[in-house]
Parts: sequence; C-alpha cells; structure tokens
Amino acid sequence: MLDAISEAQGTARFVGGCVRDALLDITSDDIDICTDLIPADTIEALEKKSIRVISTGLAHGTVTAVINKRQFEITTLRIDVQSHGRHADVRFTKDWHSDASRRDFTINAIYLDSLGVLYDPMGGVSDIAGGRVHFIGNPEDRIAEDRLRILRFFRFFARFGDQNPDKEAIDACRKNAQYLECLSGERIQKELLQLLAVVDPLPAVSLMAENRILTAVLEDVPNIELLASLLSLPFDTDNIQRLACMLGGETKLVRRVAKKLKLSRKLEARLVGMCDIDIRKHSSEQQRKSDLYRLGKQRFIDQTLLLCAMQEGIRDLAASSDLANNWQLPKFPVAGSELFAYGVTPGREMGLLLKKMEQRWIQSGFSLTKELLIDQVLPPSLDS
Repeated sequence: MLDAISEAQGTARFVGGCVRDALLDITSDDIDICTDLIPADTIEALEKKSIRVISTGLAHGTVTAVINKRQFEITTLRIDVQSHGRHADVRFTKDWHSDASRRDFTINAIYLDSLGVLYDPMGGVSDIAGGRVHFIGNPEDRIAEDRLRILRFFRFFARFGDQNPDKEAIDACRKNAQYLECLSGERIQKELLQLLAVVDPLPAVSLMAENRILTAVLEDVPNIELLASLLSLPFDTDNIQRLACMLGGETKLVRRVAKKLKLSRKLEARLVGMCDIDIRKHSSEQQRKSDLYRLGKQRFIDQTLLLCAMQEGIRDLAASSDLANNWQLPKFPVAGSELFAYGVTPGREMGLLLKKMEQRWIQSGFSLTKELLIDQVLPPSLDS
C-alpha cells in the first residue's frame, strides 16, 4: 500500500494513534496513513495495484484502502481553512509541518515511514516520554475547532499523563466546558466510556470534577468518593460499573444520563439493574446462590460490587466472586409442556404454577426433583 503510493511519486507515512501506541509498545487497531498525493492520485495509485478503494471522505481528503478485509484510512495532507465545530473546510498541501499544526495534541502528530523513520515536528516523542499531554498551539484555538477535544484531553491524560497536567490546557477546558452541552450524546458517550476504561481513571476524573467538566456532561456533581471506593476493591471493574458509581448508584440519575448519552437499551438496562440493589450484605451461601440464579452472573456481580463499594464489604465480594465464577447455575427441571401433559392449560394458570414451583425449588437449595415439585405443587385434581 505504501509502496503503491511511492511508485506514484508520492510519500506516505503512518500517523496519530498507531504511531503513538507503537512507541509505547501498545497494540493498536486504528491505523491511519497520510500522503502528499491528492485523493484522486491516491485512488489511481492503489487501483493500479488491484487494491480496493472506498471513497469515504473525499471532501476532507480521505479514502479507505481494503486489504485482506482490513480497512486503512489514507488522508491527503491538509490545512484547515475554516472550522465548523467538528468538520472544517480544508485545503490540500504537501507541507507535512502544516498538516501537523492542525492536529489536536503533540502526541498525535508523530509520523512514521515504511523504513521506521520518525518525523516529529511538534515534539510529541519527548511528550510521550515525559507523560505530558499538550495541545498543539493555543489550547483555546484547538478547542474552538472541536469542543470534544476537552474530553479527549482528559482521556489522553488518563492514559498517558503524569501527575502534572498542563495548566494552560486545564484552564482552556474549564472556560469552554459549557459548550460540551452542544455535542451529541453519542460523541460524549464514546469519549467518557473510553476514559473510564483506562487502568486508573480516578486522577483524570477528579481533575474533571474539580474544574466542573463532568457537571456539564452528567448534569450533576460526580460521586468521586464512591468511584474511588470501587476502584480500591481487589476486583477488576469495567467502565459501566465505574460509571454507575460515578453517578452515585442513583437510579433516577442513571436513567437521565443514559438518555443524555444515548446509551443502548442493553447498557441502560445494565446500569439500572446494577443500581436497583436487591441483594443483602453478609448473606448466607444459599441466599447468594438464590440471588445469582435470579439475577444472572453479570447483574449479580454488578450489584455486589456497588454494595461493597458503598459499605466496604470485602469479605462478601470475595465469596460472591468465587461463587459467580465457579458455581454452575442449575436448570429448572420443569417445563410448561410437562404441565400441559397433566392437563394444565397454557396461559396465566400455567405461568403461576411454574413460578410457584420455581420458588419452592430455589428455597430447597435447588434440590427438589421434577417429580417432587409436581407432587407438591400441582392441584390434586390434575395430579392423577
């Protein structure tokens, strides 16, 4: 692919996250390439090598090459002439430094050619080594071009930053936080969930809370204490569990935020299910098994984690985790077809009988057999 562009008298280099991650020895699936060829010449060069090309964003200089079912975005070097908040009117250029100047952060403006030679016009390599996240140029100018860069700054700080965030960047983010309300819920959701997925999001989230960044996104003051408590537990947690704690485990707030962030129904149901705690602290093994069977593994673990974060129940967490990972959930032994064979009509009556049988089966420690359940629960007039 890079050779095809080279044969067309062009230059192509990898750029952005894939280069940054390679320098940090992190595997990256997001491969972006820049070239000094205009889009039409890029397409011609690739097609000469029988590489399939998709015209994904010609107005902004981007085409997509497809090789072995994998897609690679190739973008012509450009200058942003006028910004419109997210997209910009662009002019193509052959100047690599000009292309770098319009990017967001120094660590995302590093280029790598096919021979492994780095081109680092903005000093991104030293910033990576020093754990620094810096905007390119004036932070307020970069943010004005795309308000989402406020959240991206904190996400990159959470992943790559040290404990000394750029004060000028923080000030610019705080001044412009109000404009986050103008962004789509989907864009905010993506950045926020990625931020919460890093190994330790607490320093970045705390910094966002101090500067009222999260208030503009969540419509409420984030519960940093509960998030910190969750992260202190000796158990791996994911971004959904962390979001629930950041929202204080409050069902009403969770529902509002889920709507605002345009979460899928599945994720919203999981968040609400986690916050609707109906398990008890210091319960018996039999009660934990009953809760696990009733709630399912994911909701059982989610509720246990939230309860432990609220009440510091480390002992319960260990026992529940072990149970969820090692206990094979039993299968309820009675089916509706078997009750039908006894003359039970499908519908409300059958549903009530099955529910009653299942409750008795659970109370027995999942030990009652099908025959005993039918004998104990089925009306005598039918059990004959």
